[in-house]
Amino acid sequence: MKANKFVISGLNDPNDVRNIEQSILHSHDGINAVRVDMEASTVTVDYDEGRYTEDDIKGFVTKTGFNVVKVK
Repeated sequence: MKANKFVISGLNDPNDVRNIEQSILHSHDGINAVRVDMEASTVTVDYDEGRYTEDDIKGFVTKTGFNVVKVK
């Protein structure tokens, strides 16, 4: 398992937190956990690195409608 933290822009609404978590976690097998920190504007994704690359996860985050600024 691997975890990446993505800094995103535009995270202002508490409803976005739930939408991001549900969208990524429930749409992809091999995603084990998604944590959104609204104050830090980050999304941390725990995933199976045998199934997905960092770029794949970045794409999943981007598909939720947020711009990934950088990966920590």
